[in-house]
Amino acid sequence: MLIKAMILILIAAFAGLFFVKGPGGEAVLSIDDFKPEVPQKEASQTPTRVYRWQDENGVWQFSNQPQDEAQGELIELDGQINTMPAVDASILNQGSIASKRSAVSIPAGLTTVPGDKVEEMMNTVNELQTTVDSRKAEIDKLSAGNH
Repeated sequence: MLIKAMILILIAAFAGLFFVKGPGGEAVLSIDDFKPEVPQKEASQTPTRVYRWQDENGVWQFSNQPQDEAQGELIELDGQINTMPAVDASILNQGSIASKRSAVSIPAGLTTVPGDKVEEMMNTVNELQTTVDSRKAEIDKLSAGNH
């Protein structure tokens, strides 16, 4: 009974803060005190320029710089948007990186792995896949015996 009385007193004390006047003449607490403040975004004064074009595979590409090899379409976007500078991916088609990429069949696109480490990474991935496959086969074999 004592615990219930203490809980009731705490609830009454909290609720009272919505009615007790503070130094400014307003209630100490209000419902607005519990609403999160969401900052208002200001619209950008200048539109963002974006170029778009289709690559040789028919995939749409977007950049903040026009591409020489493609006839890019200029699009102007109003408001604040997130942009990322264009990356020169021509290095993927040069020298040893291109030959390593085709040797280990890396999908087209950028990678964060240095070119000289790609083959090593792919070998590690293939070894891991072999280990996972063998363990799955062992689990399947064990679970088949339990039925």
